[in-house]
Amino acid sequence: MISYDEACNIVNSASKFGICLGLERMEEILVHIGSPEKKIPAIHLAGTNGKGSTLTYLKSIFTEAGYSVGTFTSPAIRKINDKIQVNDKEIPDSDFALIVEQLSPIINKIKRTSLGAPTEFEIMTAVAFQYFATKAKPDIVLIETGLGGRLDSTNVIQPLVSIITNIGHDHMDILGHTIEAVAQEKAGIIKQGVPVVSGCKQSDAIEVMKKKAKEASATLYQFEEDFTCDRSGDHFSFQYKDYVIQNLKTGMLGSHQQENAALALMAICILEKNGFQVGEKSIRNGLVKAKIANRIEIVQEQPTIIFDGGHNPEGMEALATTLANSFPSKSVYILFCAMKDKNIKDMLKPISTFAKEIILTSFLYDRSMDPHQVYEECSYPNSKVIENVSDAYDYLGKELHADDVLVVTGSLYFLNYFRNECKK
Repeated sequence: MISYDEACNIVNSASKFGICLGLERMEEILVHIGSPEKKIPAIHLAGTNGKGSTLTYLKSIFTEAGYSVGTFTSPAIRKINDKIQVNDKEIPDSDFALIVEQLSPIINKIKRTSLGAPTEFEIMTAVAFQYFATKAKPDIVLIETGLGGRLDSTNVIQPLVSIITNIGHDHMDILGHTIEAVAQEKAGIIKQGVPVVSGCKQSDAIEVMKKKAKEASATLYQFEEDFTCDRSGDHFSFQYKDYVIQNLKTGMLGSHQQENAALALMAICILEKNGFQVGEKSIRNGLVKAKIANRIEIVQEQPTIIFDGGHNPEGMEALATTLANSFPSKSVYILFCAMKDKNIKDMLKPISTFAKEIILTSFLYDRSMDPHQVYEECSYPNSKVIENVSDAYDYLGKELHADDVLVVTGSLYFLNYFRNECKK
């Protein structure tokens, strides 16, 4: 049997083949290992913003109700295994190595065909499905798309429910240059006869969801039409038809998190038809206990340090609103690095008006932005460049007072690097 390190090398080496969207290669891999995707009771989540948080609420609520819960998310936080978890425990190194070893000859075989070499994400998807179907066998599996939806590697499953969270301006070079085009790609996860929960807000996106759901004879549950989230400060009420739960509270900051929680609750209502029993106590406790890394995550007090992967303009707008509401009288410093293919100017705009200082930085990743170029293009008077992220953190350590707030943001990849290399 190969070692864990050897298995990681096999997976990581696939990244050099680049992104290849499509399902034929994924389907070919899965056929060779017994089609595990057909044996998984799953909820499938897509969307620009909020799918990770919605998934986390579902996981927490189901766990409180006594169910075993599998999750497949991205990107990894500390090690490649943590993309695949059951009850918050990552796939064991030994199981990971064993499944990768099983996949290795299949990868090499497919590599020599016209389909080309499988990507890292495709291999990880296959590992996850095989682990859930043959080893862990959880009661419910929550599967998050990696990019888009229609041609995402995860879109080979037949879920119990599909969830599409809010649509925004992200990966538009790949998914399309309008909200409608991006929505078309996200709506690609809608399956024939499978109910779908939509958190879309723009009229163009909602129309796409309604049209696609009608074509697939899939019942659509649209946010603010079929179910509601009535907010009052840090509490909210959820209503679907005659079913109402009042005075709910989430464990994550921001009104957008209450909306994400409402999507999770709608999915739970639907799943009651599939035999899942989740009481009000489990819902209340699950929402409060739900936490997710890198989503307005408070990692330190005095000074307050927050990690947030606001990787597009809509995500940064939500971050800015939450900071303004939660820390209205505090000095807020921003440590920022995004991917160079993002709309960085629009990302920085929401936080530029109230941040005391924005530090533009970089890290060891080929897609990382050039902070000097960003500084020239944006020209915010409260911004400066400290190219090396460790130097930037040292600088901020001297500037911050106990009642100040530091927000590390811009990219999930940047946050994970910072967490592992700087904030130890």
